Amino acid sequence: MENKAAKTRAIEIAFIVDADLLRRLETILKEVGGTLEYTVKFSDGSSVQYADMKDVIDQPNSARRAIASLIAGASGDGQSAYVTLRNNPAPPVEYTVNGSQRNVIYFGDQLDDWAAATRQWYSIFSSNGAGFVIGMGALIFPLWLVGRIPAAFLGLTGSWIPAAALVVVGIAEYWLFKVFIKGTFAIGQGAKRHQFLEYVRGTLLAAFIISFLAGMLANWVMRHP
Repeated sequence: MENKAAKTRAIEIAFIVDADLLRRLETILKEVGGTLEYTVKFSDGSSVQYADMKDVIDQPNSARRAIASLIAGASGDGQSAYVTLRNNPAPPVEYTVNGSQRNVIYFGDQLDDWAAATRQWYSIFSSNGAGFVIGMGALIFPLWLVGRIPAAFLGLTGSWIPAAALVVVGIAEYWLFKVFIKGTFAIGQGAKRHQFLEYVRGTLLAAFIISFLAGMLANWVMRHP
């Protein structure tokens, strides 16, 4: 008789799931066995249970009633697995597996591989240490940049510049968190929203690189009048 075991893991990544990844998750849960159930919570506060992943995939996922979270689970025959995907609160991805020790290890590995496939390229922002460093950099660097470019290229000086920059940076960072979201359900209308946000993220990345180079140039100009 095998020992009973359990595994719970919280994964701090920014994820994206489309129809193919959701079907792949369903395949894993079917292997767990028992009854499958999916609970979808929408941005309007409503929550609906489904027995088939196809019903989840077929959701319109409109901006007014977007998918905010998904709990997918299978239970029966002494074992179970539950996967939670959400934009808020943290963690974005979490799963719990119960059953025999061998099956818990097996399905845990399956879900780890699946979660890795959902990882967005900017997931580094999701880790606590990296998020803190990047957040401080996002605050300090623009202030440093704005403090130099007006003086170097426009001849502008004054105590109002840092204060104005702080306001601009605050507004920019608010929208930055709206763009670099932790959970993306790229099904229905959500697929088009994802494509648009990917374009915006690419534009912001290019703008950051350009601003960094401009800051280096401004610093060089001030050191070599």
